[in-house]
Amino acid sequence: MASSRLSLVLLAVLIAIAVAASDGPVRRRLRRPIKSSSSSSSSPAAEEAVAAAPVPSRSAVTALRTRGDQEVSASVNRLRVRNRPSAGSKSTSSNTVSTSTGPDEDGYKVVCYYTNWSQYRPKHGKFSPEDIQPDLCTHIIFAFAWLKKGKISSFESNDETKDGKTGLYDRIMTLKKANPKLKILMAIGGWSFGTQKFKDMSSTRYARQTFIYSSIPFLRDRNFDGLDMDWEYPKGSDDKKNFVLLLKELREAFEAEAQEVKKPRLLLTAAVPVGPDNVRGGYDVPAVAGYLDFINLMAYDFHGKWERETGHNAPLYAPSSDSEWRKQLSVDHAASMWVKLGAPKDKLVIGMPTYGRTFTLADKNNFRVNAPASGGGKAGDYTKEGGFLAYYEVCDMLRAGATYIWDEEMKVPYAVQDDQWVGFDDERSIRNKMQWIKDNGFAGAMVWTVDMDDFTGTICGGGVKYPLIGAMREELRGIPRAGNAKDIDWSKVTNSVSDKDEPKPSPIKISVSDLLNRAKPQRKQSTALATAAPAVDSNSRPAQVLCYVTNWSQKRPGLGKFTPEDVDTKLCTHVIYAFATIKDHKLTESDAKDPEMYERVVKLREKNANLKVLLAIGGWAFGSTPFKELTSNTFRMNQFVYDAIEFLREYKFDGLDVDWEYPRGADDKNAYVNLLKELRLAFEGEAKSSGQPRLLLTAAVPASFEAIAAG
Repeated sequence: MASSRLSLVLLAVLIAIAVAASDGPVRRRLRRPIKSSSSSSSSPAAEEAVAAAPVPSRSAVTALRTRGDQEVSASVNRLRVRNRPSAGSKSTSSNTVSTSTGPDEDGYKVVCYYTNWSQYRPKHGKFSPEDIQPDLCTHIIFAFAWLKKGKISSFESNDETKDGKTGLYDRIMTLKKANPKLKILMAIGGWSFGTQKFKDMSSTRYARQTFIYSSIPFLRDRNFDGLDMDWEYPKGSDDKKNFVLLLKELREAFEAEAQEVKKPRLLLTAAVPVGPDNVRGGYDVPAVAGYLDFINLMAYDFHGKWERETGHNAPLYAPSSDSEWRKQLSVDHAASMWVKLGAPKDKLVIGMPTYGRTFTLADKNNFRVNAPASGGGKAGDYTKEGGFLAYYEVCDMLRAGATYIWDEEMKVPYAVQDDQWVGFDDERSIRNKMQWIKDNGFAGAMVWTVDMDDFTGTICGGGVKYPLIGAMREELRGIPRAGNAKDIDWSKVTNSVSDKDEPKPSPIKISVSDLLNRAKPQRKQSTALATAAPAVDSNSRPAQVLCYVTNWSQKRPGLGKFTPEDVDTKLCTHVIYAFATIKDHKLTESDAKDPEMYERVVKLREKNANLKVLLAIGGWAFGSTPFKELTSNTFRMNQFVYDAIEFLREYKFDGLDVDWEYPRGADDKNAYVNLLKELRLAFEGEAKSSGQPRLLLTAAVPASFEAIAAG
């Protein structure tokens, strides 16, 4: 009996041990992200390689927008808990899954674009894959592939190996022999590629699948580790939807293929813009982020030769002298915008330029930021493009006597030589930006491009190869440059002035006798002479007849009931539909029936093609407080402006009528002007970007002298 009991006890202990042993793997599996339905069982290594970031649902997207910088879904790699700190990072990384930000377990990323046309630059500018140091970057992106008949293809004649001559693809892959951890991706697209090919390729499932299933064998056969999508840029609801579908189907195909061939999944990344109009108009940010392994934020080209005043290529912060609109054009603002729209910080890789944007000054004595410019600067000796200089060409300019100016507000330098102006990054500004990346928990830095740094180490000075990218690697990954080389202090090498030294105007000679003569009363002209030349030019524009239509007039009883169809379209030149409202600081309908009424009032243009239909916001009942709250915060106001554009375009209105009743006091007066200014600037920018007629901007104002004087 005792032996039976002992046997039972031993059996129970063995069962308990077996159950305990099985608990660990079960818990680990539960911590993995949910895989797509196409996944099937495979080896643990293959499972790790193909684990997918789940597609955010509509509710998940809403939740994400409120969570700020949290992930759509943690990746498998980040789910592993390791106590080893990231290389080169001075900050402590969290080991908890739910708050994962910053670098992954391999540390911060240094992503370097390489261009296949850099081989054609003359002399010191000529660049080949062999010039790349194997441990300089964590990822290299080969730019660019092309699209032929809907399928991915090579572009340059020597991209592929043929006729016994090793091509660029095979040459760049040799870097992996020296650095097996290096990932090399292929990019497709770019500015010159344009948008139409992407539109056509993404427009139907058949076209997308044709591209996708040409890409996988293309990448595998040439040993690439992934694909970088550089669509510049999707625009409008169709493009926005199709870009998400393209990324979704690419990700699903990459996962399925990895399972099938038992290889690590191909990486999927994208280069994305920083312009508020481009981002809001073309990107469903949470969905895009959910499918990508990381996002390359093109945080440069904020200003350039397309403008008529000087501006820095990539300011970390906007200068105080910028207009409210231009203050959105900075690295910090762009990254914050992507985070607020739903991009996880630990997927955002922040772009760094190894080049500067140049201007020709309209007046060489006025050389500060936002000084008038007559166009782009002179082309460089090696890059051969006006308005543009590689960093090594900027070094040439500085060593030839240009004046170096460090701007403390923007945390970047610029240089001036005669009438030539260039905004660029040097080692000092790069190190500042790397610290900013670490402080804010971003995934790392991206470089456009590896071939425009001083890759020979013979031009900028100090014998340092890759001074800019080397500084990035040193700051982010803790790998020092050869010989622990010191940075170049350009303020000691060349002429330098403080950004606080404002240029003084030339003295003006004043003639007392001339002033006295001007002050003498002039004889009154004869009546005949006065009437011969009218003081005010006649208005050549036809008379405007603006008619307000209220959305509550439809609710009046009997003969008082009024609908949009009652409008005589020959009676008015403009119809203004009153009123929309503001909810959560966004333009929105004030009545449940408004969408239907919008459609009906806009339909009046079918009877009169010249009729303009605007939407009014505000009114007496609306009051002044919502306008005060809206304009009290710059971000809030600008968000309203750009949401308003989408709202007006969606409902096909021709413009916006602002009916603030009434601004009062100095603060309101300034706020009202700023609101109108930002609306006008945004309307002009959107029209230029979209190619549509500019949205009209009007306002209802008081007749009372007291109200006018007060606001």
